[in-house]
Amino acid sequence: MTKAYLITVGILGFFGMIMSALGAHVMYDNLNPNHLHAYDIAVQVLMFHTLALLAVAFMNRYVHRSYIKSIYFLFVFGVAFFSGTIFLTSTVELTKMSFGALSKLTPVGGILLMIGWLVVMWTGVTYEHHKRRHRSGE
Repeated sequence: MTKAYLITVGILGFFGMIMSALGAHVMYDNLNPNHLHAYDIAVQVLMFHTLALLAVAFMNRYVHRSYIKSIYFLFVFGVAFFSGTIFLTSTVELTKMSFGALSKLTPVGGILLMIGWLVVMWTGVTYEHHKRRHRSGE
């Protein structure tokens, strides 16, 4: 499970850096200010949730697996719908493609991310610490 999560984190982080570099070097002069602002927000949301997923990858030893899976899928799909649709719709000036219907998924992605954070909170509410027993050198 941790391996798959780390691979996902690597892919999302790499994609986030590509989108950030494109924003700084290509989009900056080619998008209107509103679209550029939306693009920047999509990059920020992508990178913040990628870091959150990195933390989730290492929580599996301490938190029930069902919570980890829920957080993982909510964050991955939330970022895909939220940031992904913003990337597509904010670059319409460059791509000349209309993604009007797709933009309806942006709020769905935002809601999935919010639910993911509520699951993180609920994980904390229901968390029970179990002290690890150390083996003596006998």
